[in-house]
Amino acid sequence: MGKAQELAESIVHRYLTLVRYQRYRGGLIQKTANISGRQLAVLRHLLEKGPRTVGQIGQFLYVRDATASAMLERMERDGYITRRRAPEDNRKVLIEPTELGRTVVAQAPPGMIWLLRERLPRLSVEELTQMDEALKKLSELAEVDESVLE
Repeated sequence: MGKAQELAESIVHRYLTLVRYQRYRGGLIQKTANISGRQLAVLRHLLEKGPRTVGQIGQFLYVRDATASAMLERMERDGYITRRRAPEDNRKVLIEPTELGRTVVAQAPPGMIWLLRERLPRLSVEELTQMDEALKKLSELAEVDESVLE
């Protein structure tokens, strides 16, 4: 096996390990806190940034508003969040964590995406640029079409 093939196999292995580990962490969160990793990420986001609209939460998760709205309905039903009208604009609905939501965040292990969002900004611009370029190239090689995900 040549050096290029070895490196290619190493890259695929690292990618698959990241995917598998993200699933593992999500399962751990589900078992520990009885909430999905995505729901936990929303609760952490709300605690860090304050009340948010459905659209802002959709942007944070990189999902459509309809997808975010359906998830938020489940979270409200389960007692993790509340919705209230914005005082400055009655047309806007703001999402906030409940006490149960706050408790879950305090007890649940952090998800992998949260860890990346927390730790990546600590790297140098050079390191971040290299990672960004490598991931861009990987997406091109895998023929990723982001438009089907929106």
